[in-house]
Amino acid sequence: MFLIRIVYDDIHWLHRGPVDHPENPFRIEIIVDTLLKKNYWSKLVVEETVESNIEDLYSVHSREYVQWIIDECKRGFHYIDSDTYVTKHSFEVASRFSSKAREIGYKCLREKDIWFILARPPGHHAGFNGIAMNAPSLGFCIFNHVAVVVKTLLDHLDKVVVIDFDLHHGNGTQEIFWNDNRVIHIDIHEYGIYPGSGYVSENGGFRARGSKINIPLSKNSGDSVYAWILKKIVEPVLYKYKPSVIVVSAGFDPFIGEPMSGLKVSDKVFHLYGYFFYQLYSDGVVKSIVNVLEGGYDIGLRKGFIAYLEGLMGINRDYIIDYKPVDKRVYESLVNIMLKYHGLEID
Repeated sequence: MFLIRIVYDDIHWLHRGPVDHPENPFRIEIIVDTLLKKNYWSKLVVEETVESNIEDLYSVHSREYVQWIIDECKRGFHYIDSDTYVTKHSFEVASRFSSKAREIGYKCLREKDIWFILARPPGHHAGFNGIAMNAPSLGFCIFNHVAVVVKTLLDHLDKVVVIDFDLHHGNGTQEIFWNDNRVIHIDIHEYGIYPGSGYVSENGGFRARGSKINIPLSKNSGDSVYAWILKKIVEPVLYKYKPSVIVVSAGFDPFIGEPMSGLKVSDKVFHLYGYFFYQLYSDGVVKSIVNVLEGGYDIGLRKGFIAYLEGLMGINRDYIIDYKPVDKRVYESLVNIMLKYHGLEID
């Protein structure tokens, strides 16, 4: 009997800005309320965050950046860039989630469960020195929790696969592991929006060519394209490398009706991805899955999150989704990257 362990801590309420800011505490409460209504909450093992250890942050961020966040939080509530706010408690809140991520990075190697960290603020846009890859802002993020998990795993594993299906490119994660060929980072995101990176040509540094697989999507790509990506990119990579742990930057803002999304993805796709990961786990291909919440601000949390979780729980909906390949330019680049660096053919 496997367990799904969910990290929820109401300390996240201390990171709270204007009521109209999309990254607000009600995001997490939407998830909790939906889990309660579905009678799923009692089926989960709920854990809180842990006392923060600043060394956990130094594993992925510079000391200067961490100190800057500490100093900014001392000033109380204000915006540190055009999108991202802090309060006097934001350092404590974000660092506690990062330290919990570090703990899970160790635990998942021996406990072999499925984890979901309901982290606030999110983290995949935060790079080594904060703003990453010439982005205009931190995009609501402070510390990169996924990167902390991955860095912890690299102390014990030769290969880690990160899958980021948030609407926006995970530029911070990419930057931190740009030159590390042990980290295969598959990032599915909308083309031409914040943070302005994630081109298919961005495939890794000199010693890590091909380890970063960016899949920028045009507006209205929808379910069929996501299903194609799962079948033709994600599945072959995971079956080839068979990583002990998959780390997922789980963003639900691609969902149709989400305020920032143009991709129009439905609950069918999120369930499809969740159920595929469950199958990998139940078949012993991977030993553990660590999910970290990134984006998702409204209906994506109400419907997309639940569909994905149901998939992870092994609930099979038998959805049928047609396949449609990505745009020709991206397709041709992916064919080359997959064959040249991974020995995998896309038919």
